Amino acid sequence: MIRALFALALASVAGCRLTPPVATSVDAERGQVALAELQQGRQMMIRKCGNCHRPPMPGDHPAAAWPAKLDEMSIRAGLKRDQRHLIEQYLVLMSRR
Repeated sequence: MIRALFALALASVAGCRLTPPVATSVDAERGQVALAELQQGRQMMIRKCGNCHRPPMPGDHPAAAWPAKLDEMSIRAGLKRDQRHLIEQYLVLMSRR
């Protein structure tokens, strides 16, 4: 009985883990940006931001708030200018989905 409850609790916690949405060609077309850039931004965000906390979801903040949020975190995450740009592009565009 205890094992069953533990397994159920573990499954529910694992199910709560959300991953940022994958950009599609429709998203890229809407933002007039290459799909590969959006995909790179997403992967970089997961890799860089996920080292310290769960990767953010684009809908966590309005599009206009993401640049300032990235200003706060980019130094801590050790983002280079081009990396920050790709992540910002992904978050801003996908938050308007």
